[in-house]
Amino acid sequence: MTQSSAQFTIGILGCANIAKKNCRAAHKTTDCKVTTISSRSKDKAGGFVTEILDNDQSLKIHSGDDAYNELLQNNSGQLESVYIPLPTKLHEQYVAKALSLKYHVLLEKPVAVSSTSYKDMLSEASKNKKLLMDGTMFVHHPRTKAFTTSINNPNRVSFNFTFDGTKNGQLGSNFFTNDIRLKKDGDFLGCVGDLGWYCVRMGLLVFSANDANVLKGMVKSAQVVRYQLNEEGVPYEADCLVYFTDNRVLSFHCSFIHPLNQTVVISGTGSRYTATITDAILPLPGEKLSYTLFKQGLLKDAEITTQETKVMEFDNTDVQEVCMWKNYSRMARKIDEESSTSDQPSSVDEKWWYGESDEVREANAIASYSLYTQVVLDALMKSIELDGAKVKVEGA
Repeated sequence: MTQSSAQFTIGILGCANIAKKNCRAAHKTTDCKVTTISSRSKDKAGGFVTEILDNDQSLKIHSGDDAYNELLQNNSGQLESVYIPLPTKLHEQYVAKALSLKYHVLLEKPVAVSSTSYKDMLSEASKNKKLLMDGTMFVHHPRTKAFTTSINNPNRVSFNFTFDGTKNGQLGSNFFTNDIRLKKDGDFLGCVGDLGWYCVRMGLLVFSANDANVLKGMVKSAQVVRYQLNEEGVPYEADCLVYFTDNRVLSFHCSFIHPLNQTVVISGTGSRYTATITDAILPLPGEKLSYTLFKQGLLKDAEITTQETKVMEFDNTDVQEVCMWKNYSRMARKIDEESSTSDQPSSVDEKWWYGESDEVREANAIASYSLYTQVVLDALMKSIELDGAKVKVEGA
């Protein structure tokens, strides 16, 4: 389907809460247009259209037990892309079907039940010459690249990403009882997959200096030094360490039982400053986003501390979700344009799509970051299985 001068058309597989901000952003950008949605619940689909998509009566709606398959089967050749915010255990099934029907796919994180599963998905995307991209929003905003390269020779990244899903500190809340992120048959990676995904991705970006070509062999091992599991064995709190080459370490705390905190700090030996973001994943509203550089010093025989701060600001006219949809649609169309006449690339060299444009190169880079993020998650879940043992990171 060629629509180079028209809006990039999107279908939504499922009306989950995670989809709301992404669909709202896609619907409002001039680059993209949500044209079709699906939900097993007719009422949920109707509410989604009213609340998120401005009650757009032109939308095509599929509802019922087979709604996802109906959307895929009935819109092939009329729709360019699908967004899949379904539970992790359903990803491989629907991604494979969508790619075989020649849709580009934007996939919610965590992308798969394992890195092996995600490699299979990427191979299918390569074979069908369609883009498969994870829906990690913050990586697409200009602030992120500047922040992740702001400290010379970084060797420590610390991250707290937590929110409180309890009811007055008790686990009997609706979140702990019903949320798919705490279900063994849904998103069994729990807080490690839901919140830890962003922490691992940030560490990979910092220690690679945003160069996907250096990812291979960079992560050595991973360990969950403390954790709590619910009755289904799903983690709802974890303190994690990820060990990189050259004595570099990512440490992070992810939790569903602590107040909202999304602070990341980068430091490096020999650097005069540390860099901090306090709204790393869910940004503050406003026309600007920022990060802060801190430099502290000592006076009076180390009795008094001085501090210098530099606030680095970035335009937020396009919020991170809008940036993501714009980049995704551009990459997808460039893959359509440049990969259509090329041979199938080899995943051995981590090039899933051939092309000379910046967009295709970026698509391959994002796929590599997504894959290595999943590889690290595999090791962290293995560490929990082994009661906190350090686990060698295989495939990275």
